[in-house]
Formats: sequence, structure tokens, C-alpha cells
Amino acid sequence: MSRRRSAYATVVVLGVLAFFYSLALAIPVSVEAVWQLWETRGLNWMGVLVGRMVDGFTFLWGSAVTHGGYVVTPVSIWPTVVFVVLLASLVYLSLRTASENAYSVAGRVLCASVLTGGLTNLFVVLQATAGGRGGLDALPSLIWALPDDGIWIGAVMGVLGGYAALVAAAFGQVASIALRADATDDSDMSPKEPLEHVGRGRAMRIATWGTLPLLVVALVGGFVWDYGPDADPYGARLDSVQAWIRLVWFGHASLSGPHNPHSLSGEFDTSVWLTRTLSSAVLVALVWLVMLLMVSRWQGERRPGVLCVVVQCWGVVAVLAALVGMVEGALVRQEAFATTAPLWALEVAGQGVRFGAVFGWATGVAVILAHRFSRGARADAEAEGE
Repeated sequence: MSRRRSAYATVVVLGVLAFFYSLALAIPVSVEAVWQLWETRGLNWMGVLVGRMVDGFTFLWGSAVTHGGYVVTPVSIWPTVVFVVLLASLVYLSLRTASENAYSVAGRVLCASVLTGGLTNLFVVLQATAGGRGGLDALPSLIWALPDDGIWIGAVMGVLGGYAALVAAAFGQVASIALRADATDDSDMSPKEPLEHVGRGRAMRIATWGTLPLLVVALVGGFVWDYGPDADPYGARLDSVQAWIRLVWFGHASLSGPHNPHSLSGEFDTSVWLTRTLSSAVLVALVWLVMLLMVSRWQGERRPGVLCVVVQCWGVVAVLAALVGMVEGALVRQEAFATTAPLWALEVAGQGVRFGAVFGWATGVAVILAHRFSRGARADAEAEGE
């Protein structure tokens, strides 16, 4: 998209956030009331999901949303400021690589918003850890006491903001056709020459190299993550190093058995290992497929900017990890969450978002490097052929 249209769509997304933020400030809403409204209709899953997303607005400074009869607001306004700044920056950068297709715009807004929620959640944890008297030693008691509301407000903005951006992009296309506007790219962020033809074989190689960092992370996860059946889902008994592992390492991104069967807690459980291996394989396969589709669409378009591609891939990994985590959490229930399976699925989805926020950037960097190197190798081969 052009710089002007990307900025316009970003303003639309920020407008949606401002609208719902004003409602959260002015109208008291009970999360339990929203949950029970859907539960009485026999849609417990929908009630849990909608209630969790509404609960995400408690992350915003001064929100009137109540949970358990209490208004829970951040102790500092900085998380809200960080969220707004990241949302505007990441949405804009994601849209700079987008085509004029309205559905492409909506998808990029979704990925950027979810990534914003994950990064803001990590900021909240770091802020609480730095402000605590115990430093890193206080992390085990803080990590699960801090809710992941920032992740869910990011999901809300991804869905609602993505829809608003879709409508705005569709309206812009219709207006351009009607007025016969010049739709050429007015950006100076992309070179003027078009991208050379990206064949299917080259696109597959770029996607494969781009997925390798995620594959390595998943393999390494098998050596540091716990497969014990008695693992504490809240990590209250962990030391600071183990708590950090639980914070940023998607529990299902583990393609190999643990180096130490008693790595964190409990004895080695083959059933848990198999589940996490299958989930990891699905995640890597989905990321590879999306990278392949993304690179293939570069054919005939202007070359995307490096930072824009990294942000786009980063958001894709966060969204796919959240989806895989939610499905896996729904199919394989934890005993501690046996009566509230939807809550466990959403808990695992939040873990996936944090994992993508920490490691997803590596996929974008690998895609850029693979594209650059493959272009150089191709040029050398053509020179030798002459």
C-alpha cells in the first residue's frame, strides 16, 4: 500500500481503539455478566472467549470494566502508552508491505495487533520485575499474578480494527475506481524497480530457510522444557530462570525429548511429549506454508522494505502460535482446568502469543536474508551462463 493509504488505515485502527477506550472509561461493564449472558444460552465457550476479551480492557488505564466486582487497572499508565505506540507503528509497517486487497489489509492488521499485545504483555512483566524489590527472584511470584490482558486487548483490536481497516480499504478501492485516481505507490521506502520473478522453487527455498529458526527453537525447547505430569501450571515453585523459561517458551514448541527428564519438575511423560511434538510440527508446517504464500505474492510487486517484512513475519508467527495453542489446549485438557477447559485453551493461546513475540522476529530476518542470498546466487549463475 502507499504511504498515504497505510497512514489512513492506521488512523482508522486507532480510531476503533479510541472508541472502545472511551466506552471502557465511561460505562461500567461486568465481565461476569457478559460471561453469564452467553452461558445461559448454552454457549459456554463463547461466553468464556467474549468475557476474556472484555476483561482485556481492564489493561487500559482508568478502565471501568470490573472483574469479580472490582475495577482492576494498571498501576502505571506506561503499559497503555506502550500499547498505543506499538499498535500504530506495527500496523503501519505491516500495511506498507500489503497489496490493495482488502482481505490482505485485514490480515496484516490482525497480525500486527496480536503482536502488539504480546510485546506489551512482556513489557508489563519486565516493568513489574524491575519495580519489585526482589528483582529477578520475585519473578516467580509475579509472573502468574500479572494477567495477560494486554494480549487480549490486542486480539480485540486485531478483530475489530482489522474489520474496520478492511472496510476502509474496500471503500478506498471503490473511490479510486470511481474517481480514476492514480494508484501508484508514492513511497520512498521501496526501490522503484519491480521485484524480479520469484519462481515456485525459489519461493519454497526462501520459505524453508525462513522457517529454520523456528525449527531450531522448537528443537532446543525439548532440552529445556518440562514434560512432567506434575508440573505446576502456574510456576509458583520455580526459581527465576525457570520462570523466565515458562514465560517466553511456548510449552508446546518442543520437537525433541528433554536432555534431563527431571529438567524442571516431575518424571518424563511420553504422552505429554507426543502431544507437544505434534503441536510443534503443525506450527512449523503452518509457518512454512504462510511464508511460501507471502513470498510468492512478491512476484510482480515492488520489493518490500526489510523492516516491513520482518514485522509482517513476526506477527504471522504470533498469530499462528496462538491458534495452534488454542486448538491444542482445547483438545488436551489439564487436570487443573478440567472443569473450565475453555480457560485452559485461552491460557495456552496466550503462551503462544508470548512465544511469537520473543522468537518470531527471527523468521522475518531469515526470510530477508534468504531472499537476498538467493537473488545474489541467481545473478551469479546468470553471469556465468553468459
